[in-house]
This record gives sequence, C-alpha cells and structure tokens, in this order.
Amino acid sequence: MDRKNLEFASLLHDIGKFSYRAENNFSSEYKNLDKDDFGYHGAHSKWSASFIKHYWNSDITNLALYHHNPKSGINEEIGLIIQKADHHSSGERIDSIKNDPFKTPLLSIFSDILIKPEKNKKCDELYVPLEEFDLNRKWKNSIPTSIDNAKKGHNSLKKCYSALWEKFESEVKHLENTDDFNTILALLKKYTSCMPSATWGSKPDISLYDHSKTTAAIAVCRYLFNEETELKHTSSTQEVYSVISGDISGIQNFIFKISSPQKAQSAMSKRLRGRSLYLTLLTDAIANKIVQDLDLTQANILFCGGGRFTILAPNTEKAKKSLNEIQKEINAFFIEKFNAELYLAIASEECSGNGLENFSDITSILSYKIAQDKKHKFIDNLDDLFDFEEDLDGKSTCAVCGNLFKPKDEEDKFCDDCEEHIKLGSKVTNASYMIKCFFNEEFKNIYDKNKFKKVSFYEKPLNIAYIFTSNTSKKSVDKTFKEIKDILSEYDEFVDRFEIIKLNDTDFLEIENKFSLEELDKISFSFSFLGNTIPKYHNRNPLYFEHLAQISKGANKLGVLKMDVDDLGMIFGEGFNHAFKDSDESISSISRISTLSSQLDLFFSGFINKIASEFCVYDDGIKEYFKNDPSFFELNFKEVELKLQNDDGSKNEDESIIVYKEKYGMELDDEIKESIKEYSIPTIHINYSGGDDLLVLGPYDDIIEFSQELRTRFKQWTCNNDSINLSGGINIVSSKFPIGKAVIMAENYLEASKSCGKDKLTVFNEVVPWDAKGSKFKDFNQLHEFGLKLEEYNSQNKLSKSIVYSMLYLWKDNFEEHSGIFFNEEKWEKENFAKCNNNRFVPKFAYRLRGMNQNSKEYDVVLKEGIKYMPWIKIPVSWVSLRMR
Repeated sequence: MDRKNLEFASLLHDIGKFSYRAENNFSSEYKNLDKDDFGYHGAHSKWSASFIKHYWNSDITNLALYHHNPKSGINEEIGLIIQKADHHSSGERIDSIKNDPFKTPLLSIFSDILIKPEKNKKCDELYVPLEEFDLNRKWKNSIPTSIDNAKKGHNSLKKCYSALWEKFESEVKHLENTDDFNTILALLKKYTSCMPSATWGSKPDISLYDHSKTTAAIAVCRYLFNEETELKHTSSTQEVYSVISGDISGIQNFIFKISSPQKAQSAMSKRLRGRSLYLTLLTDAIANKIVQDLDLTQANILFCGGGRFTILAPNTEKAKKSLNEIQKEINAFFIEKFNAELYLAIASEECSGNGLENFSDITSILSYKIAQDKKHKFIDNLDDLFDFEEDLDGKSTCAVCGNLFKPKDEEDKFCDDCEEHIKLGSKVTNASYMIKCFFNEEFKNIYDKNKFKKVSFYEKPLNIAYIFTSNTSKKSVDKTFKEIKDILSEYDEFVDRFEIIKLNDTDFLEIENKFSLEELDKISFSFSFLGNTIPKYHNRNPLYFEHLAQISKGANKLGVLKMDVDDLGMIFGEGFNHAFKDSDESISSISRISTLSSQLDLFFSGFINKIASEFCVYDDGIKEYFKNDPSFFELNFKEVELKLQNDDGSKNEDESIIVYKEKYGMELDDEIKESIKEYSIPTIHINYSGGDDLLVLGPYDDIIEFSQELRTRFKQWTCNNDSINLSGGINIVSSKFPIGKAVIMAENYLEASKSCGKDKLTVFNEVVPWDAKGSKFKDFNQLHEFGLKLEEYNSQNKLSKSIVYSMLYLWKDNFEEHSGIFFNEEKWEKENFAKCNNNRFVPKFAYRLRGMNQNSKEYDVVLKEGIKYMPWIKIPVSWVSLRMR
C-alpha cells in the first residue's frame, strides 16, 4: 500500500498550485496550519490536500499535505522520498526569481535555447497560451506569443485557470475509477501541460505536468532502491538512479529495403506505412516491457519515439540483471526474425539526485555509450548469431525482405511478416483508438495469429499486443463502447492489463464510465498523438502513390520529403547553458529536458496532422454542398479523374473516382474550408513522423508547399529561435519509381542540406537556405515565390514557355558548373559566392525577354528578379516547367 500511496502522492503533490491559481478555497481543517507545519514553501499543499481528500485515501492526502515537511506527516520515510523527488525533479533554487503566479503564463521552453552564440541571437521570450491540450484549436491559439497576448488582458489568467479547473475536476469527479495511475497521469497531461510548475523562485519554463510526471518517476525509483538496499534514508549524492537509453539500429534499411522492387510494388503505400508503424510499436513495446519487468510506471518513460527511448530506473542489481536479460532476449529475437538487420543498443548511466539536476550531461554520456554499444553488435548473442541451420526445401525468397519462406501457391510472393505489415498499414489508417494489451505468460503458448485476428501487433518476447479500432468519428459513443468492449471481452482471460488509448484526441474518457468498477480494475485510459494522416477516399481504399501523382498540377510526379531538426544533440546538451549562466538555478534539470522533449514530439506527432490535413482535394459530396451556387463551384474547383487500383496494384479499368481540386490562383476563406472539411481527402501521406523527424509523400507540388508550411509553423512553434532549425530533402520522381530507392535519395538530399550548414532545403538538385536573412545568397522562399510569379504570367499569356526555358539554358551556360549537391559547407559557400560574382548573362537575358511587352509591369518583374535569382534559377524554372506540362 505504501507503493501506491507514494505513486499518487508524488504525482499529485503540486496539484494545489493549479487549484490555488483557480482561486479555490482550501479546506477549513487546514486553516490553522502554517509554515512550521507544511514547510517554508509548502503553502500550496493545503490546496493539494483539499482536492486529493475527495478522491483518494487519507494517507495520500497526508503525504501531499506535508511533502515539504515530511516530519509533520504520518509516514516520514515515504514523505522524505517525495520531498527529495520533488527537489531533484526541477533542482529549484528559491531566491532567484519572483513572479506573480496570476500574471505569469508558461514561458515556452524554446525561448531558453541558445547554441552557437557567436552565430545565433537569443530569441525573445514568448509564452504558451493557457489552454487544455487540444489539437483541434486554431493554430494561432496554440503557438507561443507575447506575455500580454498569453495573459489575454487583466486578470484573465485567473479566469483561464478557473475554467480549466472546472473541466479538470469535472472529469475526475465523473471517473468510475480514480485509482488507476495512468489515467490520472493522462488527465494531468491534458490540463497541466500549458501551465508553469513554479513562478516564484524558478524560471517559469517547466510545465506542471512535466514536473509532476518526473517527480513521480524519481520517487518510484528511490522507493525501489531503498527497498532492495534496505536503506531508509539516502543522500542527494548517492547514486540511487539509473538512466536507461535504448536505440534500435537498422531502421531505415528495414523499412525501405525491397528485395525485388517490381514484384513488391503492389500495396506499397500500405506496406511502407505498416513497416514504419511496426517500428514505432516495437519501440513502444520494448520500453513498456522494461518498465513492466523493472516494476516501474508509465511516468518513468521519459521519451519514446523514432526507434529510441529514455527511461528512469532505480540503480539496483535487480534492474541491472533484468535489463541485460531484456537486451539479450530481444536481440536474439532480432537475429531469428530479421537476420540481425535490427539491433537493440542499450546503455545506462548511474547517477545521484544531484546528477538529475544536470540531466543533459547524463544524456551526452549515454549517447556516447550507445555509439560504443553499436560498434559491438550482438556481442552477447554470438551463439544465436552463428547457430544457423536453414531448411531450403520448398522455400522461396520474399520479394520485400528477401527472407526465405514457404509460399502458399505459385502467386505467393511475400512472407507472412510482410503480409502482416500491409494489414497493419491498413488498420492504422484514421484509427481512433489503440488498445494496448499486456498479456500473461500463458498467452505465449497459445498465440495463433489466425485465431487472434484482431491483434495488429504482437511479438512473443515482448508479450504486449496492440489492437486498432476503426474510425469512430461518426459513431455514437455507445457503438464505440460496444466495439471496444467486444475486443476486451475476447482477450480478457489472457490479459493482465488493458490500456485504451485515444489517438489524436484528448477527449479520452468518453467511454470510461460505461465499464463496471470490477472491469475497470485492469483498464487504463489515456491519449496519444500519432502522425497518421493518409489520403483516403471516404468508404474506399486509400489513394495510391500513382493517384497522388495524378493529383499534381501539370506533370504526374510524386514528391518524397525527409526533414529533421538540426543540432538536436547540441540543443539538449548545451542549449540551456547560456540562458542560465548568471543564475543559481539548475541548468538542465530532468523536468526541463522532459518539457523540451515533449514539446518537440507534440509538434511532430500531433500538430503535423493538422498541417497535413490542409493540403487536400474533395470527394463528390462537395458538389452536392454547392448545388445552390454552381457558379461558385465551377469558378473555384476543377475535376480530376482517378482510376482505382486493386489491392494487388493492378488497374481496375471498370471503376474510377472523381475528386475536386481548388483551381490554381483560387483561395477559399477559412470559414468555407471549415464548412466543407467533411468532404476533404488529404493529399499528404505521412509515412512516419515523431520525435524530431518525418517522412511524407504526396503530389510533388503539395509536398514542396507542405515543406514550406511545416518549416514556417515549426519556427513559430519554437519561438523563431535562430538556434532551432529544420533541414529537408525533397526527391521528385515518377509514381512508378521504386519508393525505397526514392526515399534513400531523399535521405541523401537531407544529408546534403545538413552538411552544407543546416537550416537548408535540397530540391531540384540544389542546396539552398530556407531564409537567407540578408545574405547575398537567395533562399528557397524567395525562389519559390518567383516561380509562382512565372507560372502566373504564363497562365495569363504574358510570358511564354520558351522564355522560361531560355532562363534554364542561360543558367546552364553560366552557373551549372558551380551548382549541384554538395556535402561540405565550405565548398557550398565557395561555389555560391562564385555564382554571385557572375553577371555575364545579363545582356543575353535582356535580349531573350524581347518577346514580352516591355512596357508591362510583368516585364519589369521578370527582368529585375530574373537577374537577381539567375544563379539559382533552376529551382523556380523547374517548378514552373513541371506545373506547365
């Protein structure tokens, strides 16, 4: 019972700060308590206890009340653990900053970041609007803003806190089961992620959620350490903790390696999506297995995504032994199933409570250890690695992974695993819920994928399964409940615990009170963000890559975009040093690093869906919607016919679908877009997005403009901080081009962008900055804008195609030798300076414009801007030439 009390008391110890800021009254039974009772800085604990006592037991209430002064409580030993966890979570120093909590919103964590100060400026301090977690609110209401805008006027923070508290307590009040830790953790994430943990005595850049979560994680570790060592008291310098880092290597090769590209083209979009999701679930399952085997909580998973995870654990012999066994077991599984193409590198670093206050130092050490581990892959699995006996009788080579398998018939080209990846890719499309099943040991012996068909992912060594439900957006709550209840009933006898996870929607408790209290004893509820936007025609199959190419304007080409955050290791390792160099506050506490990590992942896992959904075409429902205004419809939309494909990739000549696309130059206002949203079909295919990187595919023109929009939004999300940037690579190919190879080329372009100084985009075989910021070099945004002007002038018959193409010929004669893909910043700069100093082309360029009306503004624009952009004219000309086809 002490363990459960500790979990909830450490998680909820500061909930009183929320209640106090909402201007609630604390319980009258605490009115005579003063700082001698609750501690010098523990006044908020009166509000914590006043809330907790209504929903949890008196021991949890007492622990929260006295978490600043455990000697006054009924369990000093547990209280001391919570007190130390609270301190080491944020490493607070009391006397440095004094802000009014009613006038201080959450400072965006990105405002603090500064790397390469000789090059970058410290950005303005921007603040997070005080809202509940909701991906559906308008973008402008989500991004960091000035303190005045964040406060929304005099006393408005109090009103915001009050409104949020009312919603929060209402959800707690209507819970049938308040004793599930994960459910309460998710509620805190929903309501306290956008409010500061502390404003008095600490910089207000750590969210109350991240502080509460890490405090609970630290407290559990300290409890387990004390339990094994039989110590009642441990010091802040004792190495009580172990930070675990895991990294799955071989991911890119696993997802995109295709043994026989032509044979594997069928259902390729679902296949790649399924393999990417498989890796996401595999990473999550490994992290959860570690947490389960080490007897930790979900709060102990500090980060999980992109094939990597970080977990806080106790520094105990039991934990060390379990971790070694887990790594060895999983790598043995990787050898057997994936021919050692995947490898789980695991490293751990022992640290004290004081060490947690400089968490970036620990992550830097772990990065080094992970790199070293990868140099000695499978060192503990040599017997498994060389124990190779293969029965070749009747076996064939899988067209995708290249592994041997027994085909069912002559037409069977894929092994069972690769077939499962296609099914997984189908099931996740617009899924609304993911059910995580923690199976008992018996299930390993009886599992049969043909019998348990609803399971989307299950691997025996991990003993955790994932099941996706169908899209429930148009279903009633009762139908949603019935579908999920049927799944739970089918697997109940084999499952120790279920977690029902709402995807991309924080309204995750809609069915909780429909279960009985007995059923809820083994069910958790939470939410998660997953980049799963897929082009799907309503009630039909998803659109294939060939369809997306057809949707492009002009040439039928597919765009492949890879992007990731620049200097991520430096941001986490050194990003806070400058901001806190004159402060006595802990620079990179575990809470601060946790906040940074969660805010990055929120963008790439959550907001990316919102951005992607803005690039769309429409189904035939839109024609009915505008039936009373046909002239508006004809003015703004054009018809595109798409031939349907069968699942094997063959054309279905008897059936086609019509989609409607906004005409070039037309721009619907936000109100109309919102009103026709239900008829929209996204054109952006998110293959993977999470952590700090992404891979998306779509019509080449939408992909180019999506990359711009994503970069713009990312800069807004990160406070337009010079130190935080994105690099990207775009590959434009025919829809018939092998996708695996196209992605590798896009990865190569991304690497060129990063090698040439970062914060750049590589497209059309050129590396250019996103924003040149006064440099002599021109940036992609300027070049694309010029391309749009050329396209517009051509559509108005004010600029001929021959003049456009003549610009490319001039470029080839004068600049091609200094252009191309570079992987060295010094070389890139040298060649660009050479281009800037070449003006020999000007007379010929002016001569070739003689076909234009020389008295027109269009002539002036093309002449003036053409001369300015000629060294990089390949980008705008390539854009417009594709669009003019």
